[in-house]
Amino acid sequence: MVADGNNALNATLQNESTLTQIASKHNILPQNLVNWKNIFLANAEIAVESSKAVKEYKEGSVMVQST
Repeated sequence: MVADGNNALNATLQNESTLTQIASKHNILPQNLVNWKNIFLANAEIAVESSKAVKEYKEGSVMVQST
């Protein structure tokens, strides 16, 4: 199921078809595709610039520990 979800998300990001068509093809609810797309786009920086994300995470951890 994970691979099917990844394929569906990829198709959604590439606007290959409508959400309804993609969801039907992969037996997934259209709202799940919307949710997955929003989560992916909100966190895309982690995939593109992982070193920056790690640095920000570590800086945030240090700040939390010092308070």
